[in-house]
Amino acid sequence: MYIQQQCLFSFEEIMKLQPETRLEKIFYTLDLKPIIDNLEKSSLGPTGYSLTAKLRALFAMVIERIPSFTALTERIRQDPIFRFACGFPVASQGPSVSTFSRLFKAISENELLEQYFQQLVGQFREQGAIDSEYAAIDATKLESRERPKPKRTIAQDGTQPDWGSKRDSHGNQITWFGWKVHLAVDCISEMPLAVNLTPASRADSMEALPLVEKVTAPLKKEDYPNYWTMDSGYDVKEICQTLYHDYNSQGIIPLNLRGAKLPPEGLDFHGTPICSGGYPMTFWGSDKSGCNKFSN
Repeated sequence: MYIQQQCLFSFEEIMKLQPETRLEKIFYTLDLKPIIDNLEKSSLGPTGYSLTAKLRALFAMVIERIPSFTALTERIRQDPIFRFACGFPVASQGPSVSTFSRLFKAISENELLEQYFQQLVGQFREQGAIDSEYAAIDATKLESRERPKPKRTIAQDGTQPDWGSKRDSHGNQITWFGWKVHLAVDCISEMPLAVNLTPASRADSMEALPLVEKVTAPLKKEDYPNYWTMDSGYDVKEICQTLYHDYNSQGIIPLNLRGAKLPPEGLDFHGTPICSGGYPMTFWGSDKSGCNKFSN
């Protein structure tokens, strides 16, 4: 006869004796109180599950790359360790898909996450984790979970996913239906400083200055980044001029040679002066008037 032995410890007690999971370590550092205090009571859902647990589950959905609310509820139902890490009762089944959908809608209809993000960036600055001298701006694709639509049926109001196309890091032309994430990042710590989400067809260069404004808005002028690095997709005269005149900083942007004519006499395609021997000169700093100096 086989008799199953009773457990001497509860599941919660056993989990406390185990090494912390990655999710538990992340949740330990996140103070969700600013978001919870601003959410409406109605977002708690009919079953009264902890709002903190549901918010953690939404964060875990991104961290674990769970594709949908249906998959998230299934993961909570089947995985007791995941359920415990999020903060749901171990013996429960977890919230329904509609509960997560209502909570996500409540968050997306205000700027709670944006405010929370800026609060975290401010904390990192105070702790010295962000250098603030060098910043980089770039964009990446984000595919939509909606079914792709023909271009002619998409409302161009900035709120709907659409078709985008760009070259990847290997020079391959890629096309996708969805969104584009525009990021400003601190080059030393690699911490994000600002983020914008637009339809995929939005040009990278059009979001550069809005990101610069987001990064510098809470800072004093002396704390503005000194250098902004971007790829050739941001080679726009307005961006370089605005960085120099309005933010007292320099844009490090390679020239975009698409459709370019021969450079002016005495310069190469990178804008570097050519010496009498036909060789590019070396940048030698700037004088007090802001003019660049070169040496051969």
